[in-house]
Amino acid sequence: MRIEIRIVALLILVLLSCTDNKLETVSGDYYDWTITGQPERPWMRDYNNTLITKFFLCSRDGNGEVDKVYLTFEQALEIIKKLDRITMGIPKVVYLVGWQFNGHDSKYPSWGEVNESLKREQDSTALQSLKWLIRSAREHNTTVSLHLNMIDAFEDSPLWDTYLQEDVIAKDSTGQPIAGEVFWDMQSYQISYAREWELGLSQKRIDGLLEMLPELIEGGTIHIDAFHSMRPSGVGEPISPYLGYTIEEEIVAQRKIFRYWRDKGMDVTCEAGMYWLRQDPFLGLQAASWHNTAQNFQEEQWLGKPSDFLELPVALSAYTPMQCEQEIMRDPDSLSGLIEQVATRLVPWYIERNTPKSEIPSWYTNTDSLVVAPVQWQAATLIAYSLSTPLVQTLELGDSAFGKWKKMEVAELVLNGTVAQDTLAIDNGNVTLQLDPGSVWVLRGID
Repeated sequence: MRIEIRIVALLILVLLSCTDNKLETVSGDYYDWTITGQPERPWMRDYNNTLITKFFLCSRDGNGEVDKVYLTFEQALEIIKKLDRITMGIPKVVYLVGWQFNGHDSKYPSWGEVNESLKREQDSTALQSLKWLIRSAREHNTTVSLHLNMIDAFEDSPLWDTYLQEDVIAKDSTGQPIAGEVFWDMQSYQISYAREWELGLSQKRIDGLLEMLPELIEGGTIHIDAFHSMRPSGVGEPISPYLGYTIEEEIVAQRKIFRYWRDKGMDVTCEAGMYWLRQDPFLGLQAASWHNTAQNFQEEQWLGKPSDFLELPVALSAYTPMQCEQEIMRDPDSLSGLIEQVATRLVPWYIERNTPKSEIPSWYTNTDSLVVAPVQWQAATLIAYSLSTPLVQTLELGDSAFGKWKKMEVAELVLNGTVAQDTLAIDNGNVTLQLDPGSVWVLRGID
């Protein structure tokens, strides 16, 4: 019996040793994106043909309690259905904001509890409701994932005492916690990535979330908001002077975090690429940016910037053309303004991110007030929109997929999808449009 116990103990030690060694092999090295112009490892999905958006579900108040519920999980699915119809089935990722505890920014650094204010009546827990939403959204070309934060901490968090005692909370040279920004009337503090990683707490946070919600792994994407390399209250200085880690060492830990998520089958998207709180934009490690910061890459200096830099490769500069978050918060019933954005932002973005210039049709038009363009994620489909004047134009479709059809159906894009209005003849590959302004028109070739 004692021999068996010793064998079991030895096996446990071996397993623990293997785990430790595995963690030590997560690299913090800089990735030289200039060699291939591609990510370090292929992204789990193509962010240049996927619409990324956020749903703001719930805010918390200055006492840490629920302030306002904007969307329950059940209501979020209804928005997903509407969004799928007006975007004509383009692949989508929706990151949920305020899904945890009592709303947005609630009880970080913990991710351990789903917001009970968002649950469905028929479910016993909010976690069940969130799992239901993730599964149900897949039927509408949508991956539901989460909006997280890995730098901020609040005193009402279940992890506060541990993170404070273990010196993960940023402290000044005397050992006093450094107050950060005030969010939603609550004082924030920041976390040292290097210290959290060294103690295995970063890994524990990530593992715990994926154990709670393994459905996230199938989606293969997560959003880390405010993934800064410095405190906003201490630009140019180490996150935690008390610990002695340099900015460079914090950046090394961030790279490890990116790679650890990717080891779990998860791409990481972030708030932006290059900005005032970063020295490294993590090109090839960060899959996409919520805000497009192309001008920052042009004007600022950053780690690994080539001396002859002109622009980033498409594979390393994905962003969202149509954020949707504010429009949904303002008008969840009719999604005011989003149908027009499908024509003026989404369709042109898709073309320009995925099509060589030599293959873009000569009749493609994209101005502030007029768009005529192919909908490239749909077969033989065009979109047309004129802001204020009637759209009168003859398109020379030639022998393209559009010109081979005999007729073209004209339908108006509305919240419930498309409503057929007219049929136009295609004569020798040419079609003449006469369309009213202010509506988005979908044109489909028919035999």
